[in-house]
Amino acid sequence: MAMTEHSPLALHLSAPLAEALRRVAAQAYPQECCGLLAGAGEMHITVSDVVPTANIAENPRETFAIDPQAQFDLLRATRGSEKRVIGHYHSHPDGSAVPSPRDLDKAYDPEAIWVVVAVEGGMASAPRAFHHPAGSTDFVEVPVVS
Repeated sequence: MAMTEHSPLALHLSAPLAEALRRVAAQAYPQECCGLLAGAGEMHITVSDVVPTANIAENPRETFAIDPQAQFDLLRATRGSEKRVIGHYHSHPDGSAVPSPRDLDKAYDPEAIWVVVAVEGGMASAPRAFHHPAGSTDFVEVPVVS
């Protein structure tokens, strides 16, 4: 999947939260894990919470679906605070840490950050981040900084 080279955004993900994402992805292998990300910021977005959710997809080995109740609960929990739901994460078992064509078909929110973790043989790679800007035909990689 071709992606533009530069994003005006940056995702700040602490080492402990990045490790939490890798751990959840490795534990879910060979299925896809998924969850929500909460944080704050506009151009420099800081992840404050990684919220694992059930993968309710019919075929969790090849795709993911976040439980809508979990998203509703996190929206309610962040209401009235500086935090907001900034996006979600999922893993690609025996795949690469880039959004798939199936992911592109689901990209309806241009504000959402997509974090993808590749898991090869049960070993998770470093998380990578992307977004799908309004009017774009593809994802743009967002630099991840700790």
